[in-house]
Amino acid sequence: MNQCLTELFADKARIGLFLQKLPVAFEMAANEMPKSNPAIGILREHIIIGYLIGEFGKDRIMLPEMGNERAYDVVVCGEKLSIKTMTGSGLDSLKVVWTADQEKIAEEIKGGYYPSSDMLLVIIQWNKTAESVFYIPHHVQSEIFHQLGSQDYLKAAMGTNHRGINISSLALKKLLDHTDTLKHKVNWVKQGLDYTPYKRWEDFWSD
Repeated sequence: MNQCLTELFADKARIGLFLQKLPVAFEMAANEMPKSNPAIGILREHIIIGYLIGEFGKDRIMLPEMGNERAYDVVVCGEKLSIKTMTGSGLDSLKVVWTADQEKIAEEIKGGYYPSSDMLLVIIQWNKTAESVFYIPHHVQSEIFHQLGSQDYLKAAMGTNHRGINISSLALKKLLDHTDTLKHKVNWVKQGLDYTPYKRWEDFWSD
């Protein structure tokens, strides 16, 4: 387990600001682009990475050279971390592989995919107060993966956004309920922000 993250999750005073301001930041992100746009996930990652940099310092945060690195999104205190966000309480939409290649999807489910880093998961649940921020260590993912096998741990994404592979609802519930998974509640209240995606560029050009 990542000592930096476990200490952060254990310190309510330190992580309190993150839990308090996260809904505001994600509401700003939602105003910049609709949730149906896959790029909103990248914007949310940037929000979280910005917090981690502020919390731990630039010397302990490292980004992968390639922006499309599949296995992880950031290195925190020397350990790889995958950042995931999802909206709603449904547990069958957490994507771990992005691809439109059906042959590739079949290969990954058959045995190509394996958990390879810690995970920081945020489940957005507007108008609720619920456990929403989860630190899922790599060993927890490995344990559940071996317990279920790839066929039950993974599922091909269905519906309008069918590109890739999700963690199954069964697997995700086991990950979230595991005794070694750390979690915090968030009060998801929208502020009705008067914010548009053009505001920061208006400010930029006016400086």
